Amino acid sequence: SGMAHVAFASLIFVTMSSAIKVVTQTISPLQVTVLRSVLSIPILFLILPKHVRFDSRLLFSKEHFFRSVFGYTGFLAFVACASKLPLTVAASILYTSPIWSLLLSALVLKERQNIATAFGLILGLFGMLAIVQPTISSADTWIVIGLIGAALDSLAVMMIRRIASVDAPEQMALYFMLWSSVIGLPFAIPVWVWPAPADWPLLLLIAGLAALLQIALGRGYALVRLARAAPLDFVRLPASLLVDLVCFGITPTPMMWLGTGLILVGSSACLAERVIRK
Repeated sequence: SGMAHVAFASLIFVTMSSAIKVVTQTISPLQVTVLRSVLSIPILFLILPKHVRFDSRLLFSKEHFFRSVFGYTGFLAFVACASKLPLTVAASILYTSPIWSLLLSALVLKERQNIATAFGLILGLFGMLAIVQPTISSADTWIVIGLIGAALDSLAVMMIRRIASVDAPEQMALYFMLWSSVIGLPFAIPVWVWPAPADWPLLLLIAGLAALLQIALGRGYALVRLARAAPLDFVRLPASLLVDLVCFGITPTPMMWLGTGLILVGSSACLAERVIRK
């Protein structure tokens, strides 16, 4: 059940990313990222379970603060990267997040992996390089930004795993969006442009998907260990290939298919191994 929630969150992420790619053609990534947070806050307040109350002490806890800082900056880096690169390339760069997550699960959460994990990580890394390779010379800055965002995203996921078993998923999502709004507004205001009427339906869709995504992640990581669920981010790649082909007219290259296949095999190896907590 936990892994199903994480896989579902990955599919939601791709859907949200395709909408973001369209909106960032006219609106700054800084503004889109903030609007995602601000518009999702009333949605989360409406769906907050009656037995879960708003707790200001939890909101100002260091766990929720750092989870929000890592999550917001990591997502902003991805939005900036996706606005300049094909969605498949951006998603493959973000795939390095599970690699960082598996390392952090060993160093911080004390989850130990065997040789299958190392094999899966190496294949996943080569798969990512195969997909990114054609754009390295022309978009190296955005690739570096994407890799930094992936590392920050893995830190955010680790924090979700630490607090998911304590706080309700809706509560975690609400606190994240509140902090993200506070963190992002000072940076977005200088480049603020009032969205056109045609942009608002997409912005509301992004906000709704973001709320659903955060709830799914909270529920998923409350039920499954980080190292078991992290490789499921692979789901984003074939979904991104399909979105690029259908929505943006980008035909996948043989190297993209090769990279996707390598990442599939690597993810399968990671999922097949048994994670043992020390």
